[in-house]
Amino acid sequence: MPGYIIYIDALIIRLLANFGFEFLLLWATGEITKVQTTRGKLLLGATIGTAHYFFYLLASYGIFPYYGFLRFFPVIVFVSLLMLFVAFYPVSVSKRLLNLLAYFYVIGFISAGAGIAASYIFATPARPRSTLGMFIAMTTILAIGELGWGIIQKRIFQHVYQIPIQITVNDQSITITALVDTGNKLRDPLTHNPVIIVEQQVITNLFDSDTANLFNQANLENFNLINPELAVRLRVIPFNTIGKENGMLIGFRPDSVSIKNNNTIYNVRNVIVAVHQQRLDPEGNYQALIPPEILSEVTSASRLRAVHEGGPQHATSSHS
Repeated sequence: MPGYIIYIDALIIRLLANFGFEFLLLWATGEITKVQTTRGKLLLGATIGTAHYFFYLLASYGIFPYYGFLRFFPVIVFVSLLMLFVAFYPVSVSKRLLNLLAYFYVIGFISAGAGIAASYIFATPARPRSTLGMFIAMTTILAIGELGWGIIQKRIFQHVYQIPIQITVNDQSITITALVDTGNKLRDPLTHNPVIIVEQQVITNLFDSDTANLFNQANLENFNLINPELAVRLRVIPFNTIGKENGMLIGFRPDSVSIKNNNTIYNVRNVIVAVHQQRLDPEGNYQALIPPEILSEVTSASRLRAVHEGGPQHATSSHS
């Protein structure tokens, strides 16, 4: 077996660089998926990944056995899952954890690819600049997690995918901000109309306090006693989500829902408003989730109006 000279300072630098890479990778995964965590959990998750890397280095030097085992792909995947489970605990072991793993690897492959490319582009193939490569890889992770995703979300995302809507019931109206949610595919089982999900606390201005509290109880019989006029508008919307199957939302048929688009107000017909008991956004940026098909209806109406008012040349191109 050939002998190796191991420089402790170089080993420590490699471990610290790997730790920083793992930490930023976990952080960026949390930023994109919006799964809440803490700095301590991220540190612990990065420590697990660095520990695996440490034993892998020792095994590659012949100091520690199981070199083939440590680089075995299922083992690497298991370590990644363990890192994510610890970093984002508590998290669903099934779908949510696999979703995190997918983002974790996509970000890792992109950043590692950028780092490897830079280490060879700015050096010779025989002597790649690994330090520069690691720096570029970490910078790429920061760009994905903070600049690339954060700016899109906080600038473009808020202006394009968050829209003001007005809900009216019995001459009472509320104006709230709705997020266009591609995951909202709920429909009324009876009419198959799309469903807008609204926070329970914002509908208190539409109804008296007794009626508003009934949405928390999810008891349809009580509506008949307290507000029989509203009872005929009620709908039961079944839904499934991670960690909860066979859920139920109480919804109602509003008099109207209006959406403001390009300084023009459009009335949306055939829609149901379902009441969610918890806040939809912890930061309070939006209070409702609106399916994209409703927005596409508004967009189509906007283009149709442009055609009628100014001819086809004034209609927005779908490729612009």
